[in-house]
Amino acid sequence: MEKKIDGFFITGVGTDVGKTYTSALLYKELKKYKNVGYYKPIQSGCFYENEKLIAPDLKFLAEFSGNPYDDKMCTYTLIPEVSPHLASEIENKKIDMDIIYKEIENKKEKFETLLVEGAGGVYVPLIRDKVYIYDFIKKIDFSVILVANTKVGGINHAMLTIKFLESLGIKIHGIVFNGYSGEIFEDDNIKVVLKDSGINNHLIIRENQKEIEKEELFKFFNI
Repeated sequence: MEKKIDGFFITGVGTDVGKTYTSALLYKELKKYKNVGYYKPIQSGCFYENEKLIAPDLKFLAEFSGNPYDDKMCTYTLIPEVSPHLASEIENKKIDMDIIYKEIENKKEKFETLLVEGAGGVYVPLIRDKVYIYDFIKKIDFSVILVANTKVGGINHAMLTIKFLESLGIKIHGIVFNGYSGEIFEDDNIKVVLKDSGINNHLIIRENQKEIEKEELFKFFNI
């Protein structure tokens, strides 16, 4: 019998909405209670540090959660700070999705909860004209944790992504509203998105938040 795990794919309504920050925070807090793993299949924008190629999202996650840097959390590390499909073309590196899928299966055997972080939004290409983030999500069949911002324009970005995912039959586990600062328009943005999407499960993360209350975390993950 296949081992049943909780698998979540963390994506955002676009670039720079705080996917990695959210991933690191969820990873750090879940590790207090569960055997949780993190995986970033493809990372562009990598750099050399002490002659070692470093994936910035892995480095942030390690520092934020107080764990050692683990290069096994990423399969493809690319230097150009562009979309994965273009970065791999520039470096002439072929991305083999079967290797990524196999790595996910391996990690499913090791962890009871696995967080997989994407790149950018759901329409980002991984392999030009062949594989997009949404294809990847459908293939691994993980529920989506959607990271949205609470700023002006947040309603439009969130609802377009939600409707697109729903049109593909991709399940949304919940929404994380990141970067909340207490402004009245932020409260209204959150209210509108929750009402219009019909998604009740959500977290509100304040700027520079370092912890999540246990009750709130357990409610979001149905623990």
